[in-house]
Amino acid sequence: MTSKYLVKFYFRTLLLGMIITAAVSLVTEYQNVTRYLFEGQIGEFLAGLVWFLGYGLLIATVSQVAFFIYLFLHPLGMGIFGRIWPYVQLLLVMYAIFDLFYLRFYRFGLESGQVWSFIWIPVLVVAAGFIVAGMKNKSSEGANIFIPALFYMIFMTSITLIPFLSVEDTSWIYRSVFTLIICNAVQLLTLPSYIEASEKEKEERGRVTKSDINEQKRTELRQQEAAQKKKEESQTKKRKSMKYKNETRMAENDKKKKK
Repeated sequence: MTSKYLVKFYFRTLLLGMIITAAVSLVTEYQNVTRYLFEGQIGEFLAGLVWFLGYGLLIATVSQVAFFIYLFLHPLGMGIFGRIWPYVQLLLVMYAIFDLFYLRFYRFGLESGQVWSFIWIPVLVVAAGFIVAGMKNKSSEGANIFIPALFYMIFMTSITLIPFLSVEDTSWIYRSVFTLIICNAVQLLTLPSYIEASEKEKEERGRVTKSDINEQKRTELRQQEAAQKKKEESQTKKRKSMKYKNETRMAENDKKKKK
C-alpha cells in the first residue's frame, strides 16, 4: 500500500472512532453532558463533546495498533506453528471467550448482584466476531480466512479491552466497546479495497516500488520451482514407466527360456 492510501486508511479510522465514541457517550452520559445542550449551557456541552472526541481518537488509535500487531502476528504464527496455527488461534479464541464471560464480567456481576448488566458485553463481542468473520470469509476469493478473522475480532478485541476492565467504573467500557468493535470490523473488511486501489494507481502511473520488484521476483521464483517440480515428476513417471517395461520384458524373456 502506498503512503497516500495508508494515510487515508489511518485518518478515516480516526474519524470513525471519534464519531462513534461521541455518539455513544452523548447517549450514556446524558445527565453529565448532553443535558447542558438542552439547558442552553453550550460551553459546558462543547467542553464535554471535545473530551469525547479526544477519547474517540485514543480508542481508534488503540484499535489501529491492535490491527497492525495482528498483521505482524499472523504471518509470524504461520511461520512458527505451520499447519497447526489455525488450531492455536481457536484455542486462544476459546480462552478469550472464557476470560470475557467468566473471569471478567460474570465475576463482577456476582459481586454486584447484577450479572446481566455485565454479561451483555462479552455476548456483543462474540456475536460481532462471528458475524464479521463470516462477512470477511465470504468476501475473500478462494481462501478460507474465517478463523484468522475470528481470532482478530474476538482475541485482539478482548486484549484491547483489558485496560478498561481493570476499573470499577463501567462507563469506560460503554464508551470503548462499541468503538473498538466497529473500528476493528471496518479495518478488517476495508483493508483489501485500499490495497487494491493502491495497486491500481501504481499501475496507472507506471510506478514500480522495491516491494513490487521483490514480489515479482518471488512470483517468478515460485513459478520456476513449480515448473521444476513438474519436470521432476514427469521424469519420475517416465523412469517408472521404463522400469515397468523393462521388468515386463525380462519376465517375458524368462518365460520364453523356460519353454
